[in-house]
Amino acid sequence: MSVPAPLPIALHEVTPPSWGLRAATRLPALLADHAVCELQAAVSALSLVGQYPDNPALVDRLSALAAEELRHFRRVTKEARRFGVSLATRRRNPYAAALRAACRSGKEPDRGLDLLLVSALIEARSHERFDVLVPFLPDARLKRLYRELADAEARHGPAFLELAVAHAGESATRKRLAELLRVEAEAIRSGAASPVAVHGRA
Repeated sequence: MSVPAPLPIALHEVTPPSWGLRAATRLPALLADHAVCELQAAVSALSLVGQYPDNPALVDRLSALAAEELRHFRRVTKEARRFGVSLATRRRNPYAAALRAACRSGKEPDRGLDLLLVSALIEARSHERFDVLVPFLPDARLKRLYRELADAEARHGPAFLELAVAHAGESATRKRLAELLRVEAEAIRSGAASPVAVHGRA
């Protein structure tokens, strides 16, 4: 049973159109940041596969998701090179760090639930940001790419939510999701405003 929500997660902090306009006028910075996001998403999914190898549903879904994220990484990297961007494979991400700092360690199912929900929240925020960005993009090629990526993120969030429910039950998932949504809202409000970042402050 999945957790119903409109985005699929009802984020507390809404990204204004001004973020999309700013990001569209700073595409090199956005693309450089986004490429790293896609790479880290693949790594995070594979990390969960490695931590829960006895969960066949998780292994199958997240290994496939990781492969998709790597394809996205290659596509965004190609666009970044078109804009003359030098890519870094590492960069500080206060948003993701704040979410991961809120994760409980130790006993199950709490630990796995938090890891899955944090991934669901990151995917939901990415989906929301790409939806805001698309109308401001200057060329059809980028519009098409980010529309496809937004659709992918819209699938990934529910996938993590369904795995969270299977891991910890619907009641525990709903309760913890409500708590982590507040953490996510504070993380996006307090993130870096410049340069433009997928999960930066709007």
